[in-house]
Amino acid sequence: MNFSKNFENDQLSLIQAKKDDFGNLYSIASDEEIWEQHPENDRWKKNKFSTFFYNGILNEFGMLIIYLKPKNEIIGSTRFYSFDPKDNAIRIGYTFIIKKYWGTKINLLIKDLMINYTFKFLDKIYFDIGTLNYRSRKAIEKIGAHLFKDDEDGKVIYKLIKKDYINYECNKQ
Repeated sequence: MNFSKNFENDQLSLIQAKKDDFGNLYSIASDEEIWEQHPENDRWKKNKFSTFFYNGILNEFGMLIIYLKPKNEIIGSTRFYSFDPKDNAIRIGYTFIIKKYWGTKINLLIKDLMINYTFKFLDKIYFDIGTLNYRSRKAIEKIGAHLFKDDEDGKVIYKLIKKDYINYECNKQ
């Protein structure tokens, strides 16, 4: 089980970010609209994004830059975090993608890579989402995750159990 690795399918590469990637990632993350439903909705500002980026780099499992292979284009980032061996679970989140891919299957493809890998080893995945981030909530519900907890600090927690995702995958076909 190695959550610090790179992931790939025919459409996407999820590559571990390095400090040198800051400029390229910030150039797409500086769009205010990306963050409008996020609890930290000023993350488009360079100083705020810098904190987000370097916390990602320092995260135990790093931070994954999302590349769209057919266009050789950086379209966002995501990460694994908060592995809990007692609960046999990990969290996936801090995901953002550029607007032109909102409402497409890109988020599903990203999550599919990460989820299928996770479920080789673990039984549960949690997703922390801003309470008012309806785009992300809807997207995560589409993959079979269920509202688990309405937190007091402006976020909700969704849980995806392996059997729910497998059922979802079977129903897609």
